[in-house]
Amino acid sequence: MKKIKSIIPVLLTALVFASCTVYQTSVPQANVQARLNVAMSDLEYIKDITGTSTQTYVAGLPVGGEKYRQASVSGIAGGLVNVNIRNRGYNNALFNALESVPDADFVLPVSFEVVSERMFLGREDSVVVKVKAFKLKVE
Repeated sequence: MKKIKSIIPVLLTALVFASCTVYQTSVPQANVQARLNVAMSDLEYIKDITGTSTQTYVAGLPVGGEKYRQASVSGIAGGLVNVNIRNRGYNNALFNALESVPDADFVLPVSFEVVSERMFLGREDSVVVKVKAFKLKVE
């Protein structure tokens, strides 16, 4: 009887955790490639913008900073925006730059600067991204 009394709380706990509802959504990816040919004559220059960010890393892992603010310029293979610099600090700096011009449809990263201050078991990166902002001409 004592064994049954000790098993009942374990079974009730398992039942409570097993009866949780999990909601999941997904969007299946289709292999569709669309191309849009845009010439410089189709774009209207807005202005040069600069975004800055500071990110701290401890043992290679990002600590602090803005977690959920990300921007990326997709479709660029190699070149200025390479795989090595696509980190949280760069994404936050690009986000801050894009946030200052909400009507921009197209951006062109021109340059970026990273100043790293080394610390024991970590570093602090200060990132400055310079971007040219454009919008599509409406005809």
